[in-house]
Amino acid sequence: MPAHMPVSPPRRPGSSRVLLINPPLWNPYAPHLAVPLLLAVLRRHGVAASALDLSAETMRHLLSAEGAGGYAAECDEALGPRARDRFEAARSSVDRAADFLRSPGSITDVDGHAAATAVCQAVLDGIAALTPGSELTFDRFDLRHRPVSSRQVVRAVADTAHNPYVRVFERVLVPRLRALPDLEVVGLSVSADSQLIAALTAARLIRRERPEVHITVGGNFVTRIADRLRPGHPFFELIDSLVCYEGEESIVDLVDRLLSGRSLHGVPGIVVPDGDELHRCPSATASLGELPVPDFTDHPLADGYLAPGPVLPVIASRSCAWKCAFCAIPFASDKFRIRAPEAVVAEMDELHRRHGTRHFQFVDEILTVRSMRALAHGLAGRDYLWYGETRFSPTIDRRLTDALYTAGCRRLDLGLESYNQDVLDRMRKDIKASWIAPNLDALLGSGVSVHLFGIAGFPGEARWQTARTVEFAAATLARSRERYAVPDSTFGIGPFVLDALSPVAATPDLFQVRVLHQNPGDDLQMALSYDYVGPLPEPGSAEDRDVAARADRILGGAFGDQDRPAEEVVFLRAAARRTGEAGGDGPPRVPCPGPDWDLVPLRPAGGWVVRLREGRRTLLYEPREGALFTLPSRLLDGMPATAAELCRDSSEHALVRAALHHRCLEPAEPGIGELDSAAQLTGDLLLRLGPGTRLVTEAADVLLTSLVTGQRLRLSASGAAVARLVAGDGSSWAALAGRCAPGSLPRLRTFVWRLLVNRLLSVETPDRSAQPLAGRR
Repeated sequence: MPAHMPVSPPRRPGSSRVLLINPPLWNPYAPHLAVPLLLAVLRRHGVAASALDLSAETMRHLLSAEGAGGYAAECDEALGPRARDRFEAARSSVDRAADFLRSPGSITDVDGHAAATAVCQAVLDGIAALTPGSELTFDRFDLRHRPVSSRQVVRAVADTAHNPYVRVFERVLVPRLRALPDLEVVGLSVSADSQLIAALTAARLIRRERPEVHITVGGNFVTRIADRLRPGHPFFELIDSLVCYEGEESIVDLVDRLLSGRSLHGVPGIVVPDGDELHRCPSATASLGELPVPDFTDHPLADGYLAPGPVLPVIASRSCAWKCAFCAIPFASDKFRIRAPEAVVAEMDELHRRHGTRHFQFVDEILTVRSMRALAHGLAGRDYLWYGETRFSPTIDRRLTDALYTAGCRRLDLGLESYNQDVLDRMRKDIKASWIAPNLDALLGSGVSVHLFGIAGFPGEARWQTARTVEFAAATLARSRERYAVPDSTFGIGPFVLDALSPVAATPDLFQVRVLHQNPGDDLQMALSYDYVGPLPEPGSAEDRDVAARADRILGGAFGDQDRPAEEVVFLRAAARRTGEAGGDGPPRVPCPGPDWDLVPLRPAGGWVVRLREGRRTLLYEPREGALFTLPSRLLDGMPATAAELCRDSSEHALVRAALHHRCLEPAEPGIGELDSAAQLTGDLLLRLGPGTRLVTEAADVLLTSLVTGQRLRLSASGAAVARLVAGDGSSWAALAGRCAPGSLPRLRTFVWRLLVNRLLSVETPDRSAQPLAGRR
């Protein structure tokens, strides 16, 4: 976080009677909403409370030279020479790497971000090697014991040799507990199974240090497993109570009863031992209109997360109004309701005032079109940038997406799941495949990047249908980059998992599924084993048969983009890239050609540098200087706007000056006057296309001749198109295409589209005055 951002000071730790903890491993890039919201509720009721993002503190400890240094001696003994050297090299660099990930520069420096992430991962790999059977990543810590059974969880908590949380918590959690003399209640929020072992490990240490403290556990995962717990369950040796479903009313009532010495019976959503029984009380639905502004003042917003920011979570709704067959969210949460939009905007205003942030993530299960319209209206004119998750709808159009972009939306995640209507119907998605492409074109056309979720192998889905989804998603990402100049769109696909609380599991016969016998020892397992016993569809149309024939090749390649950066990082990249454009007052206008577009004359427009991929080279084109050249990749980070701005030091200045004065070609053999595209390029520079250069067509070749040096360069179709357009001869697409080999037309058309999208070309209107094609609808 930049130094100028104001941050409210945390409360004095010693005054706290309640401590709320977010255990690892949760998202290391931004804070979770549950604990700050419950903290605000308690403080509004006058309860002396504080918070600890133990997930962030765990990662901050491990990804530091000091924290990793605690494992150095063991690594020397346990690791082989190569692994030991890798760990030591990473440990010595990890402070710089983590600091870089927290800096704004990491967003635009893609290579630097990847390198810093690799350093941090090498530290985690070294620590994981000391605990056989474990794997530590930025997303989750998978330990030797898995959270699929109560027995394994209890073993993990006591297994200090294979539980890395024990050592970390001794250094991070225990000192905090000892600094809170008035502590009476600790609440642990467990939103995912990946947090369960860590939460109960923390509970064990809390019990050791402060045996008089009441330990309660809540969160979505606790809600999902609560019905499976029976009297005498071993978890109740570590904790005192559970709270299911929403906790805003429960936490206040629980703390009030504990501090006044009254029975916990009647606390909404409580599950508490009562003799030989478990007392359970119905939950209460929180009023979204009465929610306070989340309190992040105890969270390390400045340096605790592995992304610059902070990117703070907010909600416009709770739960989900749809009941997709594969999803358990509506059945493991309370009823769906929408928050008043003016309350959402007011909360963002207050978070901005407190913390200086202008980046937000909507953590709703779904942003409805109604919510998005209200946000577009309420956030217009504010300098906030945000992203969230929505679904395809017939009411998403360019008018809405332009309004969303203007209101700060830079990214939306959508549940594509499948690009096959019959599969979508089996999934009960309640969407039409015919909505998908128009929705995506509207969003991308407005400059909003997208992420597409996919599910492979839903019961009744054939392999060729999965391939069709992957092929559609790949084409969407290509269109996002090449047609709309939105390079941040992503796609991820994973196998179908039969959730125990999903409609498929509740009514397997309706989905032609046979649920298999589960290991009775895996009492916490939520992913059920099953067989599909129905028929698979055969490809009907010729297009479907073509996809089926290519299915193995399609699915044998990259299956989604599992290596993409975290969602917060992709969002921040999209925000940085789009806000850095010229004319940032509104969404970029994307070309929408009419039926006569092929005949419209095209001319250079604007003065912006654009990156263009041709083969294995990245070309830079700057029409104001008439320059087309390539530069080493290290010079392309943080793409500047004009050729003059490329000159950031003397060496780069020399490269650009060489391009502008034709000293750019070096013959492969001395004395050869005619050069082809295989000629060596001095300093990675290609050619200047300004005055003193002549374009010559000989047979099928297009040659560029320098009148200064006499040297000639044979151009590809794309290069020839740029040369003619720079020369300003008013060529139309049809004229350009007519001079090229038929096989090069698709690539050339894409190339010209990218120039149009980046506003480097204009079209000539009938009155012969140049007008950007982007302005035509």
